[in-house]
Amino acid sequence: MFLKRIVLVLLIATAPAGAYAANRVALLIGNSNYDNPDLSLRNPVNDAELLAQSLRDLDFDVTVVTDEDRDGMQAAINDFGAAAEGAEMAVFFYAGHGVQIDGSNYLIGRDFSGNDVDALLAGGLPMGAVRDVLTVAKPEIGIIILDACRNNPFVEAGTVPKGLARSQGGAGLLLAYSTDPGNVAYDGAGNNSVFAEALANNLPTDGLEARLMFGRVRQEVILATRGAQVPWVEEATLGEHYFANPGDTPAVNVASAREMQVWREISVRSDIEPFEAYIADFPDGMFRQFAEDRIRMLQQARLSGSRAGQTSGEILANAEPTRVAAALETLGFLTDTRSLSIVTQNSLTSAFDVYRAQLLNPETATPETLYVDAARMTMFLAATTAQQIRTDIVALSAIDRTLTIARDALRQIEDIAASNPDALPLLQQARADVDAISASQNEVLARLDATRTYYQSLLDNAYENFPDEITYDLMDVQGTSGGLSRLQERLARDAEQFVRHVQGLTPENKGTYAWLIDFLPKT
Repeated sequence: MFLKRIVLVLLIATAPAGAYAANRVALLIGNSNYDNPDLSLRNPVNDAELLAQSLRDLDFDVTVVTDEDRDGMQAAINDFGAAAEGAEMAVFFYAGHGVQIDGSNYLIGRDFSGNDVDALLAGGLPMGAVRDVLTVAKPEIGIIILDACRNNPFVEAGTVPKGLARSQGGAGLLLAYSTDPGNVAYDGAGNNSVFAEALANNLPTDGLEARLMFGRVRQEVILATRGAQVPWVEEATLGEHYFANPGDTPAVNVASAREMQVWREISVRSDIEPFEAYIADFPDGMFRQFAEDRIRMLQQARLSGSRAGQTSGEILANAEPTRVAAALETLGFLTDTRSLSIVTQNSLTSAFDVYRAQLLNPETATPETLYVDAARMTMFLAATTAQQIRTDIVALSAIDRTLTIARDALRQIEDIAASNPDALPLLQQARADVDAISASQNEVLARLDATRTYYQSLLDNAYENFPDEITYDLMDVQGTSGGLSRLQERLARDAEQFVRHVQGLTPENKGTYAWLIDFLPKT
């Protein structure tokens, strides 16, 4: 027994660092040098190598394949599928040429030759091959990342449509594209694509859940390309998954991001106490006015007596329950309706009773007035959130520039300090300065995570439930001349912008954060 223990200790001690990495696997394919020189690209191999190192640092068992033909890619994918069986996380990345044919996406091998659709089909590997091996392997989460939307002669010749087609994943899969369906991504002016650089910047962030991490990547690419490239994600995953150390979610540790989290939790409550607690905890909070309004509404509803005329059940008899529930939840008269199966007609009727009670004339309440009130509330919340997003994007841009300068200065001071001990105090200060600027950057990023996600949820709610009610004239200040404060004017403009975002939303661009383009600083 003693000998067995010694052997076990030796095995553990001599195991390579990150030995548990077999439970986190990745295959990265980069095709830069095609047999046809006209197809060659500068960065795909660099991108695969860059992300391979990032994933190795995160204890992934990484395989890199470069400049491979179709059969070689298929063999690598088959091996990847075997390694991904039962894995905690399985990541596939492809950079190179990709095309869509009849709604399906194909990854083009190095040995491609020809100039028609048949040749593309013969030389291209269907993306479904990757999806299929992950479906069989059943990792806890399978992630497919495609930076394969570069422009190419096939598009220019009209052989295939531009960009890649939207593709549904499957249970437990997340698909990330470097740009939205039907558009072209940038190969990058330097050694890496804009998308790959954004991935490398965000993958190592501790405490950042995978979906939130891809949200940061999208945000970074949109800001870097000034909206010319908008990454897109499709996912059907359960639970939380992390590339880096889960730790504490950064948003919880930042006061303003914590405020957003608290507000999202209480905004669907139908009792007064959470809103009173919000005001006490955040006396200058973004949503203080909404909290005070909600308290007044609920207090008025409590004081109001019974009503004559139609009952709430009669008024709602022909209304769509799902839409009524969404409107009542938006206004705070119905507890969170994400589990709509347990929302009964009685609970809708009771909540509508409370809604009616706080109106000056309860008899005017109809489903239509309810939808309009919910749409108006959504617009005001979105406009308020928009102002914070705009402020933080400007701040982030300034911090990024400052951080770049500080890091360059730090490298120079490190070089000097290597041969001059007198420079060590300056080196210590320079490192402290970089750390402080980085902390400010992380704070703004965490706040943007919260506000960006909340704005998207408001947009989705409006698009799904009140698209016809979201109109310019819902804002009380709309069309008012004079007498408006600068804050009110900004609120009105942001509300108008939200209307445009709702009207511009389609199933194809839903969830891409394309609306972030409108928050870019004017140059």
